[in-house]
Amino acid sequence: MQRNIIKSAMLNGLIMGGIFSVNFLLSISKVSALTLVSYLVVTLIVITMYRMTIRYRDMECDGAITYVKAFVYILLTFFYAALISTVVKYVYFQFINPGYLETMFQESMKMMEKFNFPITTATTEQMENMLKPVNYSFIYIWTNTIMGTLVGLIMAAFVKKDKSIFDPK
Repeated sequence: MQRNIIKSAMLNGLIMGGIFSVNFLLSISKVSALTLVSYLVVTLIVITMYRMTIRYRDMECDGAITYVKAFVYILLTFFYAALISTVVKYVYFQFINPGYLETMFQESMKMMEKFNFPITTATTEQMENMLKPVNYSFIYIWTNTIMGTLVGLIMAAFVKKDKSIFDPK
């Protein structure tokens, strides 16, 4: 059964990674209507994850799943989705719009100056290092995994289903 959870999480992680990537592309758009659509995509992510977990429970776990197993499945799916979407983000930051992170750096520095935050050489170097395409893309892995943890903790409670005493063993 352990092999099935990995295989299913990878397959569904690929699908979710595509949705994450579309959400990212919509959220960085300069068009406000597309940015608003990205908020709807977040709802789609939650609904899709719920349906995928229910399908996993019913098809691969014979209709019963523990809270822990549902949580692990959701977390793994989000992790694999995060890996897929991180590749898309890296390609975007490195090749499609390489000036995006530089613009973000300049805006961040302006905000720090506006709020009288002490700007040192070390602060500037840390910001520059964090806003490199590879480093910034990897931050999304952690962000999406943490989001998966939060969603998993809540959703697993709704998905869990004990085996009926009337079902054959």
